[in-house]
Amino acid sequence: MNATTLRLSNDDLRHVVEDADAVQAMATALIARSAGREDLTGLADEGAAVHDDGETAIYETAQDRQLCAMSAAGLREYRLAVLTALATRHLVVPGVVTASVIGSGLALELQLTILRTHVPNVSHIAVATQGNQPPDRAVLDRLDRDGIGFSLVETPADAMFGANLVVLAGATRLGALRLAKGAVLVNTTGVDLPVALLDGVHAVFVDDQEGLADSDRTFVRTHRATRRGGRGHRSPSVVADLGRVLAGEHPGRTDHDHVLLVELIGGGTELDPVLAGRIHQAAAAAGLGTFADN
Repeated sequence: MNATTLRLSNDDLRHVVEDADAVQAMATALIARSAGREDLTGLADEGAAVHDDGETAIYETAQDRQLCAMSAAGLREYRLAVLTALATRHLVVPGVVTASVIGSGLALELQLTILRTHVPNVSHIAVATQGNQPPDRAVLDRLDRDGIGFSLVETPADAMFGANLVVLAGATRLGALRLAKGAVLVNTTGVDLPVALLDGVHAVFVDDQEGLADSDRTFVRTHRATRRGGRGHRSPSVVADLGRVLAGEHPGRTDHDHVLLVELIGGGTELDPVLAGRIHQAAAAAGLGTFADN
């Protein structure tokens, strides 16, 4: 085993995600898992693995056993941002994307970076920090450089107004706010949404269909409910996982006016060796990170 480890800071990670194109690799893995062929680790180099001590994820290559250390939370948030990009590309009504991202910290910055680099036709992003620190200025400058308008607002209601894509990132809680007609809401937080907000959702998509059986989340408990009175909306039904949508086995959106919820139920806990490998390769190629003795 090598005597040194390549250590990546969160700032290194922000730079790497622009170059490490893991979106297609994630799409292929989701399709394979949905079809029952393999799980999300199946596309990693044979023998490669990720270990963590709670705060730090250690990626070990398969052949020469090189080590690369990064924030475990950063690796998880990167995966969630990639899943958000895939959901957006396949479920948002075709045309201009007006986005709202509600969150803070690295989770927010990675979402902004992936939306900028991997989602076409984004015209404007409203960022609600809910009293937390705004994103790093360099992240916002890159939005501006690429012709994507942005605004920093205090409340989710201000950010969500007119948005056809709403992303909840990090430790974010959302009140019972009204989503625009035809919007897609991506919940990466692992926290239940208000039941009143679920009343306006027509269908739910998940990243991990198998994880539903062990989930005690509110949207799982309510989606089997019978048709309600009033407006005649059903409780939101989990209709498919993203793998089926990506494979063309499910049409995804079936009505331009429907509000869709994407619940990333498995994405917040997995340390993905596919993504870790892409990060390690891109960082090494760019000369990022520092080497430290093991």
